[in-house]
Amino acid sequence: MKREEFLEKKFNEMCERNAEKNKAFYANPSIAKIDPFKIADGLYYVGDKKVCIHLIDTGDGLILLDSGYFGATHLLVDSIWRAGFDPKNVRWIIHTHGHHDHFGSSEEFRIMYGTKLAIGRVDAEGLREKMKRGHIPYAGFPHASIPQFDREIEDGEIFELGNCKMRCILTPGHTDGVLSLFFDVTYQGEKYLAGMFGGAGVNALRLPYVYYNERTGDPAKEMLRSIEKIRKEPVVVHLGNHPNNNRTLEKRCKQLQEGGNPFIAPCSWHDFLDELKGNVEAVMQENEELEKEISEN
Repeated sequence: MKREEFLEKKFNEMCERNAEKNKAFYANPSIAKIDPFKIADGLYYVGDKKVCIHLIDTGDGLILLDSGYFGATHLLVDSIWRAGFDPKNVRWIIHTHGHHDHFGSSEEFRIMYGTKLAIGRVDAEGLREKMKRGHIPYAGFPHASIPQFDREIEDGEIFELGNCKMRCILTPGHTDGVLSLFFDVTYQGEKYLAGMFGGAGVNALRLPYVYYNERTGDPAKEMLRSIEKIRKEPVVVHLGNHPNNNRTLEKRCKQLQEGGNPFIAPCSWHDFLDELKGNVEAVMQENEELEKEISEN
């Protein structure tokens, strides 16, 4: 079997397993619904159990960080209302990277509310070049498409709206154009740095995914460099891109049971990065073994 055929077969097997895992959610996204909650002053969680979405009240309109899956827009709209805000006041959605589970509701917001959409320039160019990099065929939604982006963000750019000044740092790996986001928040009169690593899933580093996306270079090595690039950021309010990144659901459960604010957690950021580095190194080992299997076949 040729190398290309082998990798395509492996990729299809991975996608089939993922589709089976997500079947119930795709059929009824409301099974992932959770109540919105406040993390810090002007910062709210409005996502679900599958993917994180954060709302920032800038005093001059709202920002969403990502918009979740296709077919789940109703959950996001409901969460924004129940958090005490009007969806029509969402002025911008900033996307951490160009995968369908992070821009699924964006085009609906653009059409319904006039929301503007921003993404890193590198991922915007990648999606224009090869739409499949958004994994649209695997979105579990028959009419999924790439949204129309209004702004393409450069590495190190400051995104400013109202009282929010957000540093956008290019951290490739999960995709070529992942943006990690950093901004100040306050809680009980104290100021803290909030931060999010914009794409931490290591599946995208595996050889079959790299082959499917027609990516050049070594995404796993890129992610290791990205981890070191932002390791020294003094993040205290660690935000997840998916709930498992920062134990979003566990922290919220603890907050409800014990009070306080588990999201003020100085150790969370570096613990996460250390764990992620280990996961990346494990995938690099898997890739080496897969290359050996390919050469033997």
